[in-house]
Amino acid sequence: MRILSVGWFRSASSTSLHRHWALEKNAKYIDKIEAGMPKMTLRSRLAYHLFQKGIPIKLPDQTKANKKIKALVTEKAYDVVWIDKGVTINKATLRFIKEKSPKTMIVSYSPDNMALRHNQSQNYREALPEYDMIFTNKSYILGDMRKLGAREIHFIHNMYEETFHYPRELSLADKERLGGDVGFVGAWEKERCESILFLVNNGIQVRVFGDGKWNEYKNTSPNLTILPGIFSEDYSKALQAIKISLCFLRKMNFDQQTTRTMEIPACGGFMLAERTEEHLDLFEEGKEAAYFSSNEELLELCRYYLGHEDERKRIAAAGLERCKISGYSNEKTIKKMLETVLGHD
Repeated sequence: MRILSVGWFRSASSTSLHRHWALEKNAKYIDKIEAGMPKMTLRSRLAYHLFQKGIPIKLPDQTKANKKIKALVTEKAYDVVWIDKGVTINKATLRFIKEKSPKTMIVSYSPDNMALRHNQSQNYREALPEYDMIFTNKSYILGDMRKLGAREIHFIHNMYEETFHYPRELSLADKERLGGDVGFVGAWEKERCESILFLVNNGIQVRVFGDGKWNEYKNTSPNLTILPGIFSEDYSKALQAIKISLCFLRKMNFDQQTTRTMEIPACGGFMLAERTEEHLDLFEEGKEAAYFSSNEELLELCRYYLGHEDERKRIAAAGLERCKISGYSNEKTIKKMLETVLGHD
């Protein structure tokens, strides 16, 4: 299988890079093009702001990914052009691929809700009908994406990278630096902040690894510790070291599962997540993960599992095993996706 992989690869903790690694394992040969913006320039910010106001302004292609795609497609033949988070990839580029290589399958994947304008770009909206196949981890947007022009779209669950998200040997220093009773790693949102404040106001010690608006909550309670965001190996270690890792869903995206859904159990952590049908399908409640539907239930479960260490560890171990036997890894999931792509008539 010959693949051209286009994505956001600058950070070692980038899920786009992790998917590229999985593509590498499934390819005879593979080429890679960086499409991620090195920084948000004034021009990029202005273009994004105007697009959000409804003005059809394209995001600038800072890495010249469109030009590089055309050059490689002219030079080589690919079975698949995989475009990850293609917000700077243009309609003309996808049409160029089809003109040069009609049999090449052009695939789109993004972990974001691409039916919502704040995740889109004018480039993406115009290019959407040109993709042969689109994969999304949002089961509830299939109809909306078709209305936007998607010709063929498939739902796929979230993934974890087994060479990055896995249990490690934690030193005492790791446990002290990254562990705690209850923890959350991620961005601030109103609802998740309210849930965490409810816990700390009821005597639960919570550590939050996050920047931005989280910093406004420093020193608000002796039970709440706000620490800088963590990345790379420390991210995986923290999910393992924290006794109870909270898994909140992004309300602005209407998520039913998230990347943390897979990453916490895959790292050997105990996951306490918001209860949804998709979560219940992915991990059995009370055996492979725990779930809550209200702040009161969240508090009750935190108190219970902090007091039942053996049960908590059994559930964490079962969650890790479920990740393996159900094939939630990037490598196994993307293998299935590629089989769907190449089996397309």
